Amino acid sequence: MHRLLVTYPAPADAAGFMDYYVARHVPLARTLPGLMGCRWMRPAALGPGEAAHFLIFEADFADEATMLAALQSPVGAQVAADVPNYSPGGATLMHFAVPQG
Repeated sequence: MHRLLVTYPAPADAAGFMDYYVARHVPLARTLPGLMGCRWMRPAALGPGEAAHFLIFEADFADEATMLAALQSPVGAQVAADVPNYSPGGATLMHFAVPQG
């Protein structure tokens, strides 16, 4: 399995970010071809201060080629183009093979 990990910085309008993200962006992301499953979470710092990321999104694909094809698809282009609508600070994308065992 291969995982896409997306992190977001703290927005100026957290409520507006969350409203748009949950109602519009996540449903769009769920239409990525080859997507096996996805989830998002709001991390909390373990200790003093704020968490390093406002929100984290994970998406699972069968393999790296399937993930790359999804990101390069028309839906992938729509998902990427939608990010500025709720996150003016953008997003950071990473990916990795998920170890088995």
